[in-house]
Amino acid sequence: MVPSDNSSKEDEGFLFILLWNGERRGSDLVILDAKDLKELAVYELPISIPHGLHGSWVN
Repeated sequence: MVPSDNSSKEDEGFLFILLWNGERRGSDLVILDAKDLKELAVYELPISIPHGLHGSWVN
């Protein structure tokens, strides 16, 4: 969740989500409006983000 500038409500902002696109075998960054979950943009990333990256810790 990335809040909008000068937001006064909890749902004013954007959700950034990483998705695996199996059709092109790569990762996409999807940006949604936090208020209604409307898709604002989809960016095809030039690299593949490994599954389980979020929550993985390495020493």
